[in-house]
Amino acid sequence: MPLLNHPFIQVNHDENARDEFVLGLKRHINLNFGPKLQDVYEKKAQPSFRKEKGRNFKNRHEARKQMVKEPTFQSWGSLWSTAQGLMWETSESKSVRQYDDLIDKTTIRGKKKGSIKTNSKLEIPRYVSAVDIHGMPGGYGLELNDKDIMSGALYDTSGSIYGKGQGLRGGNHPSLALIKFIKNRFPNLKPKKILEQGCSAGGSTFFWSKAFPEAKIFAIDLGAGMLRMAHAKMEKMGVEVHFSQQNAEKTEFPDNHFDLIISNIMIHETSSKALPKIMKDCHRILKKGGVMAHMDVPLRNKELPAYMEWYRDWSTHFNHEPFWGALHDMDIKKPIIAGGFKKQNIFDEMIPDNPHGVWWAAGGQKV
Repeated sequence: MPLLNHPFIQVNHDENARDEFVLGLKRHINLNFGPKLQDVYEKKAQPSFRKEKGRNFKNRHEARKQMVKEPTFQSWGSLWSTAQGLMWETSESKSVRQYDDLIDKTTIRGKKKGSIKTNSKLEIPRYVSAVDIHGMPGGYGLELNDKDIMSGALYDTSGSIYGKGQGLRGGNHPSLALIKFIKNRFPNLKPKKILEQGCSAGGSTFFWSKAFPEAKIFAIDLGAGMLRMAHAKMEKMGVEVHFSQQNAEKTEFPDNHFDLIISNIMIHETSSKALPKIMKDCHRILKKGGVMAHMDVPLRNKELPAYMEWYRDWSTHFNHEPFWGALHDMDIKKPIIAGGFKKQNIFDEMIPDNPHGVWWAAGGQKV
């Protein structure tokens, strides 16, 4: 059975075989080879550092500078990067092969349930424009023409390999964990308007419309190609969503407009300067009594053992995610408070998710 199940993208026998190979390679590198780096860290790198400096590593930055000298780490890192590159090659080959057909399939004709508004004049912030996040060719802001869906196609075709290749088990979509968290914490919340920030290719969008069927759903992203793919998928499923190309730091929505604002694994792909601006705009467009909730990868560095703090920092330096480490060092409550939310009304919690394990939720209620 093909790894990819998509309403528009078809996978042939050879492409599926290649996907399976890349998945197997990534799983071997991440789950079999990766954990063995702890021996190198504890028995070689740290003793060498201690012999030279007379102490252990103070932080993950010192550990990284020492570990990059180790041949085992160099081999693992080379294999990891190679497998990531192969993942994007197989994603790109599928997308390019059927590119014209995908343009045709995702062009909505006739009456639409939802809407889409792109903005060719939107200035894409540097934390997206200057970084091909995860190594994705062209990055999230890739725009080949005024009907382009390549970024959405690449995002979708890589997703089935990326998560499983890191050991995430299949099952319920991660956004369901945030939905459950919100409904448990705010049982009286009955949102009429919901905004999803950083919706990418719409992987989470459907679940919000299903969880709150009485709500009108809006979704924004910086990438026009992402939005076109997301819009086409929602129209295919008969779901009304209103997509627009906007920067979450300063949206075009009026004050006091939404009852619920959410994001799913977005904030680690922003920046230290952008995050307080995003929180401030969320507070501006949120109604009184409304809720803001952001879910992201569960890494608070202060709670990790020294080795895991170093190991998890791989993405900051070698996986095109420069804000990864800084976010997980941060007290997320500070930018939320700076955005206008009251300290007593904000949250910063780990939320359980079966079968994935745990995620991190941060946000607050406007009172």
